Amino acid sequence: MLLLKKMVVLIGMPGSGKSTVGRILSQELGVPFIDTDRLIIDREGMPLAEIQTQKGMKYFMEAEENALLSMDDSPKIVATGGSAILHEHAMTYLTYVSKVVFLDTELRTLTRRIGDPKRRGVVLGKTQTIPSVFFERRPLYLRYADIRLKVRHGRPKDVAEMVKKKLIEDGILENEEKDGKNG
Repeated sequence: MLLLKKMVVLIGMPGSGKSTVGRILSQELGVPFIDTDRLIIDREGMPLAEIQTQKGMKYFMEAEENALLSMDDSPKIVATGGSAILHEHAMTYLTYVSKVVFLDTELRTLTRRIGDPKRRGVVLGKTQTIPSVFFERRPLYLRYADIRLKVRHGRPKDVAEMVKKKLIEDGILENEEKDGKNG
């Protein structure tokens, strides 16, 4: 049995697999899973794209930052929205209380997975495209990441295994028996 000792936060572009990999990790490790996009949707009662259209981008960004800052530091898996790294205060908090894992996915793969960015609720300026956002955000993902995983065409289960391996290497994930906490 593996024991998660700290909150793990998954960051990366929309379409990088944060939510899917996060759910897998949560199930395998027996810890809670939080998707910050889902938190926002539940709090606002509408899809991300609708929030942005009806209430404006500034409102959406404030809701996202509030969702990020609302989490305590208990062990869990958190999948953030792709724009989470635009919130310096929230990301500074998360880097202090958690292990931040960047799912570094190729642009071609992201573009294929995302499809229509507006329907998906991707935070884009009026003249931005997925490639421009990718190159703009990449330095921020790298800045905040404790662990960077290059994700090529891996299946989500394989990516989850890669994350677990890195967490074990970093001492964030341990065998329960090792701590003497065995029943």
